[in-house]
Amino acid sequence: MFERHSPLWHYLNFGPCVLLLVLAVIVYRRSLHRQFPVFLTFAVVQGVAGLALYLMSLAYWRFHPPLISGVLWWQANFVRLLIEVVLKFALIGEILSQVLQPFPALSKLGKLMVRVVGPALVLTATWIVALSRPSEFAPVIANSHRLDLADYVIQCGMLLCIVLFAAYFHLTWGRLASGIALGLGLAGSVQLGTWAIWSNLAVSFHQITVLDFVNMGVYLLSVLIWFYYVLTTKATLMDKLGDDDGHYDDHDSGGPDLAGHDSGGEDSYVEDARQHDLVVWNRELERLLKR
Repeated sequence: MFERHSPLWHYLNFGPCVLLLVLAVIVYRRSLHRQFPVFLTFAVVQGVAGLALYLMSLAYWRFHPPLISGVLWWQANFVRLLIEVVLKFALIGEILSQVLQPFPALSKLGKLMVRVVGPALVLTATWIVALSRPSEFAPVIANSHRLDLADYVIQCGMLLCIVLFAAYFHLTWGRLASGIALGLGLAGSVQLGTWAIWSNLAVSFHQITVLDFVNMGVYLLSVLIWFYYVLTTKATLMDKLGDDDGHYDDHDSGGPDLAGHDSGGEDSYVEDARQHDLVVWNRELERLLKR
């Protein structure tokens, strides 16, 4: 079952690529690309690049002699990783801008945080790669592994900083922004965990293959998470539009219920207070930045 080029291997390599391309079509048709253009580009590039590498793998393993060399496949994979790193950073920046969009001054503070934390994470990733176990593979394969490790270190670090920043200021995440961040964080954290096992423990070739299957399965789960949030985001927006038209029920509006009790007044008051604090924060930061 957990063997290279088994039916499960083909599914975990081919399936996410097709799902990402279908997801890109759904994002475009629902006009969600207006808010998340980088996410649309990310889905298209990841899907096309994944399919290309999958077909190249078949061209190497299914034909005798192979139509391509193994070195060519790893070189193409390295280029794909470079593009993926750039797109992921742009996507994380897009998530941050969506979270901070209602508060321009906090947005400037968030960008300053990225400028400080970003280089620190790059240095941390370089340090971790330097301390990792020397690779027994060819240089092109070893470099791909090192780039992959650095990518996930920086990705998880940036996402963690955004989460802590938003939690500190009690910022409300948009539905799709939280879904994209959840998928990226899940895939990145599992990749880091499997890499730690592979680089610090004496694992066999079969165990390495199993870890690869774990990573592929989690990546498929991340794509399905993105699917769920994309498919449910439009319905949520329509519900909000309906609420703006005045279609409320007593319970959801925080009004008194049938027993005469205030069902959500206290929660609404706390939320309003937090929003007021954020507005004050934003106004004072704008004054400070203008000086």
